[in-house]
Parts: sequence; structure tokens; C-alpha cells
Amino acid sequence: LYLTMMQLFITVVFLITAVLGSGSSARDISSLSKWLKNSGVQIHEKIKWKDNGLNDYGLVLTSSVPVGTVLLKVPRTLVLDSHVIKESFSDEICKSVVEALEADKFHVHEENYWIVWRLYQLKCSSGGNASFAPWINAMPQAFETFTKDEINCLPFYARYAAEYQEAKFASFCNAAAVMKDDDCVFDPANSDHVALLKWAFNAVNSRFWKTNPSENAKIIKQTSELVPLGDMFNHRDPSNVQMIPEDSDYVTFAYKGDDDNDDEENSTNEKDIFISYGQPSNPHRFLVIFKFAPRAEYMPKLWSHLSYSPTNPYASDFDGMVFDSRTGNVSQTVWDAILWELSEPPSQELYLSFRDKNLMSHKGLLEEVLLNHINQQLEELATCREKISMLDSGNAPNLDIIRQHNDFLTEVFTKVKNNPDNWTMMR
Repeated sequence: LYLTMMQLFITVVFLITAVLGSGSSARDISSLSKWLKNSGVQIHEKIKWKDNGLNDYGLVLTSSVPVGTVLLKVPRTLVLDSHVIKESFSDEICKSVVEALEADKFHVHEENYWIVWRLYQLKCSSGGNASFAPWINAMPQAFETFTKDEINCLPFYARYAAEYQEAKFASFCNAAAVMKDDDCVFDPANSDHVALLKWAFNAVNSRFWKTNPSENAKIIKQTSELVPLGDMFNHRDPSNVQMIPEDSDYVTFAYKGDDDNDDEENSTNEKDIFISYGQPSNPHRFLVIFKFAPRAEYMPKLWSHLSYSPTNPYASDFDGMVFDSRTGNVSQTVWDAILWELSEPPSQELYLSFRDKNLMSHKGLLEEVLLNHINQQLEELATCREKISMLDSGNAPNLDIIRQHNDFLTEVFTKVKNNPDNWTMMR
């Protein structure tokens, strides 16, 4: 899974809806298990389902395995690969889709679009391929939408993501309207068609990923893909499962180890297994896409919410621009980003030549800038709390998860503010 800083709230996959818990139709996990076995998916004997309640399923190891153990191999013939899907359509249709997305300035999501369309085809009653039905039926069959009042209770970045996603779905509808697919028609004026495309849009956006082949390009190609069973790994940072370049005909996942009990190879304790969904310090993405309320256990680092110009090399290091969620410690990258923004050096070489001296001599100013930023974040979250208090929970079903999200941010920003190690010049 890979994402860049510039994709934070623009080109990353965002959606304004999240998986519906209680009240949604049951997911057919039993038929999925049989389908996986009959389709050639290789699953380690120590993996089993974990029912987390509310139609939420994950995977666990029944006992320990050595680091490096292959846990799952999924044939690529089962994978919804954006490049493969696009190649199945004529050049004329592909050009029309790109033009439709470009008209709305959403062409950066083209790979995402092709997977959405294929899932729409597979779900469409008049087309698709019935052999994929067990996988599709094991996906969440209903998604819950944040209301406008709920979106108004979100802090800026989460609110921006939600509003951006509304426009993105509208663009996908425009692209779908030019598909000219005889087996699976999309009419933007047909509410059933729009609802079905919205389901596919939500299902894909919360479950697909982009690959990062790096030096393994011969085995792991750069694409976007939706992988059966791989789409049911839950998230944690750090993860204990990762994709490995073992076989070009399969998407392969291996156990990378945990800090706890990895030396106990004979342990009989169950162990939850996780992948990383990317951007592990971005709480807004997890709220908006996956409807996760962040906790320090799963988000040990929180993005600082400092947003500077793209020419600032430290601010562009999204994973480095963080606060410790448990202690409130400020990363060195944050201090560097502030100093760079204040000094505006012509080059990083010049910056590094006076960096240490300026970090010390201007520490008071840097602390003042950061403290003002923290106070602004806390004031915004206080305003969000006031808005939440005025809503009727009966008309705003997602308020609890929004409240937990906002409380987590408030807690971490307060830790930063109260940590004396951050304010050596302002005690």
C-alpha cells in the first residue's frame, strides 16, 4: 500500500460513506470459504475467521508461525486489476472515460474507476459473472451515509474529504454513462443504477489498494487491485502481514512478525493478523473510508495537521510530520518543517548548513508557532463538540463514531500542549 503526501486529500481514495454495522444483511462467509477453496486460493491451515460482531470479520492465526511464513496466495485470475479491466474495453470507450473524468478533474482516479465499474458489472443482474457471486455476497451489502449535519461536525480535513468525495462519485457517474456496455447499462437518471454504482463505489474504495512494486516490478506490477480475501484483512500500524514478491501468478501475503510472542513458535494463543491500509497517521481517512474511530493502539502516530507548501521537503514527509499519540512528543521533522517555512532557504543544502544553529537560536519562535497551531486545532474541535451537542442522535446515526474521532484528536493535541519537553523555551 502506498500513498504520497500530495495524495493526502486529493488523489487518495476517500468516500463519505462507511460500512453499515447492525441492521445490514448478513454476509455469507460460509459460501465465500468454499468459493476460495474451489478457486485455487491457498490459505495457511492456521488461519481462521474472526467474527468481531456487527457483520465485521477479520482473520486470525490459531497459533504462532515463523516470521516469513506464507499465509495467503490468491490467483491473479480472481483479482480485479484496473489495468486488466481497462484493456478489456475498446480504445474508444477508454478515451471517453478519461475525457469524462478529466472534465471534472478526477482523472487521477482512473484506476479506481475501472475497478468500480467491473464490480458494478459483477453485481448487475443482467450481466457480470455469476462465478464471483460468493465473494460479492460476502462483502457488506449496505453502506451508511454521513448526513450533511454530521459532515458539518467534522474538522476541516475530514469535512473536505467528504465533500470532495461527493464530487468524485458524480464524476464516476458521468464516466459510467459513456461506457456503452450492452450487458450492463448505466443510466444516470435511473435511481436503481445510481444506487448500484454507489454500492460498488463504496465497496471498492474501502477495500482496494495500489501496489508499490519498487525493485520487484517483474513479479509485483504497479496497478490498483481488489483482491479476494485480501480485502478482509483488518488494519493496524504496524502491520504483521505484508505482500511479498513470491510468484507473479499470485498475490501473496506473508507473516512479518509482531513485537510480542514471535519467539514463542509453539504458542497456542490466537493472534489477530493485520495489514496496513496506508497513511497510518491520518485519522480522517480512517473515519471517512473505514469508519474507524482512531485509538493510540492502532494509530501510535498522529499527523500534526501542519500543512505547508510543496516546496517544503520536511512538510512533504507525511509519515514524519507526526505527534506521538501516547506521549504528545513532537517529531524532529515537525520542527524542521516550521524552521524551513520561516527561513525559506533557497536549497536544502543551505538549510542544512545552518539548521542546528537556527533550531537552537530560534527555538522560542518555533515553539510559539507550534503552540498557536495546537490551540487553533483545539478551538476547532471545541466548535465541533458544540455542533454535536445540538444534534438529535436519532437523526444523526454516526455521531458516536464522529465524537470518538474528534475526542481522539483533542486528546492527542492536548498531550502535545501539556508535554513540557515540547516547550523548552516557553516554560
